[in-house]
Amino acid sequence: MEWRSCSKSGRVIQKILLPFTYAICSISSIFQHINLTTIRKTIDCVGKQRLPGLAAEMAYNAMLALFPAILAVLTAIGLFQPLQNAFQRLADEVSELAPLEALGLIEGVARELSESSNGGLFSLSFAIALWASSGALSAAMTALDQIHKIPPERTRPFWKKKLISIGLTMGTILLLLLASTLVFVGDLVVRRLADVSLLETLWRLLTFPLALGIVSIAFAFVYRFGPSQWVPGKPILPGAVLAAIFWAILSNLFRLYVAHFGNYNRAYGAVGAVIVLLLWLYMSSLVMLIGDQLNVTVGESMQRRAKLIRRQHDDAEDVAIVKPTPEEPQSRRLKLVRGFRIGRK
Repeated sequence: MEWRSCSKSGRVIQKILLPFTYAICSISSIFQHINLTTIRKTIDCVGKQRLPGLAAEMAYNAMLALFPAILAVLTAIGLFQPLQNAFQRLADEVSELAPLEALGLIEGVARELSESSNGGLFSLSFAIALWASSGALSAAMTALDQIHKIPPERTRPFWKKKLISIGLTMGTILLLLLASTLVFVGDLVVRRLADVSLLETLWRLLTFPLALGIVSIAFAFVYRFGPSQWVPGKPILPGAVLAAIFWAILSNLFRLYVAHFGNYNRAYGAVGAVIVLLLWLYMSSLVMLIGDQLNVTVGESMQRRAKLIRRQHDDAEDVAIVKPTPEEPQSRRLKLVRGFRIGRK
């Protein structure tokens, strides 16, 4: 009886762990396609697809949509008072990567908006802010269509693209709310276990990887629903994860460059902060586009690999040894089998 109960519990554990095992194996198989050839082809496509120009267009639209987006996020976060401190922690972790001049400009505008904003989630100001902030994602969707080589006649019409961009904007805000909830619950648990100092230190260290994971999920969200047509089976995670990591590295390097070498405030005066913010948005947009281009290149490599495996399997069937009859030699039998298979194809 005890043996049966152990066997039953083992089957239950196996059923629970099996999907995670499949997911880990599939993710590892996808990342195996990222090699020197894939990276070289991705770099070649950056110039051929005119990604720097598309990133400049995205940065311009993101600059126009940034402050309405801040207003929309502050309005949504303001409905949940306990989440404001958690959201502030996430914002502080991400802001560690932003240049100081750009960060000061964003913080000043956000402070003024938070003091003057008194609308609810369904207020007119929130609707206008949501409409204006979706302009950056509309430009990103146009760039993703070009990366996926979607012909103009198959792209979305304007009204559909605008609705989807608004939906992506609201999805990003919802993602921030969920992440803030997770940080809030984690802080609450850590406070309950205040005696365990190691747990508190570990939770503080995990806040930055959590913020980086949110950036990865946001990239994957745009990669999946941004293009007008999405090919089933095309990977999303490699570009999203690597783009988030390189975005963090590049932002940190740009922050150090601006702080120690590029004194934009001395050269441009009050406009220096705007220029730094625009450059940072440009680099962020370019990294995001390169991440999706990497997904497309990896997807093409996976398709070529699958076709090669199918071709090798078909060739193995064609040259299969068929037992000859006494009246018929083996070489003639193989020729007939090959001719039959070729005729059947």
